[in-house]
Amino acid sequence: MFCLSYFNRKSTRRSCQLLVEQKLDQILQELQLIKNHLKIVPDKDLEIKDLKSSISEYETFAKDELKLNAKTITNQLSTLSRFLHHCKGSVNKESVKSYLNSNDSDSWKSNQLKALRRYCRDFLHLGNWINEFQFLKPRAKIKKIPSDSKLVSFFLELENQEQLIFLTLLNTGFRIGEVLDLKIKNIDFEINMMDASNIHEGDTKHSWISFVTSQTIDFINEYLSERFSDGIDPEANLFTIHSRSLQNTFKSISKKTGIVINPHLLRTIFSEKCTKANLKDKYIDAFCGRVSQGVLATNYTDYSSEALRVQYDKIESLLELDL
Repeated sequence: MFCLSYFNRKSTRRSCQLLVEQKLDQILQELQLIKNHLKIVPDKDLEIKDLKSSISEYETFAKDELKLNAKTITNQLSTLSRFLHHCKGSVNKESVKSYLNSNDSDSWKSNQLKALRRYCRDFLHLGNWINEFQFLKPRAKIKKIPSDSKLVSFFLELENQEQLIFLTLLNTGFRIGEVLDLKIKNIDFEINMMDASNIHEGDTKHSWISFVTSQTIDFINEYLSERFSDGIDPEANLFTIHSRSLQNTFKSISKKTGIVINPHLLRTIFSEKCTKANLKDKYIDAFCGRVSQGVLATNYTDYSSEALRVQYDKIESLLELDL
């Protein structure tokens, strides 16, 4: 009896031990699943030998996995190239800190950090130490909206194609990149509509449709007839100026005239004009590309070209300049 009791107790302890081990294994498996879901990886550093290959591989990752648009990828590749050459391939917390401290501009640091987070955390899987670097919140600035007469004075300092871009930015509420990426086929000359709905390839920004005034469409028709003497190519870009060149021109004229205007301010002025005309926020957001594709698809009748043309009619007179 004693021996039997002893072996029974031993068997029970062994069963309990196995049960505990099974529970621990289950807990560890569940923890691993949680870590995988939350993308938790140990913090680590990395020495990169082939800088060019790493940047090239990130480009593929950004395109295929992150689904970023081409311009965002180009900007990020430029950031990564500068960073990797600055740190000589040594990627760690100190090298990132040193790189960010190499420029005093808060906006520059924030832009660099966006790319570095994607690269270090999502692509290289170096852990979450990059998250310790926080985006600096820009201080709110009071924007001075120039009068229509000052808009005209600034406009008259521009060259022909730059004038058309100025008017298109002012009339549509589009971003500068969207305006410069427009093709001639994106214009519906019957209702003066510009279609930017397919401009963005990624998921980070949205764009839709807007319109230009009759005044602007007349200028565009004149410009196109002079530019295409042998017939208009619908696949050609509407404008041939690069963003940096346009930004520099605006800076130069701002300095010359004392009227400070940049391309983004014209988008702000458009929104102000819409507000003055008592347009609902949802229509202003649609014109300015702040409505997601999901919302547009679900509420298409509210955001159709016909519906938005009705809304645009309310603001067109406010957008025309006395030229």
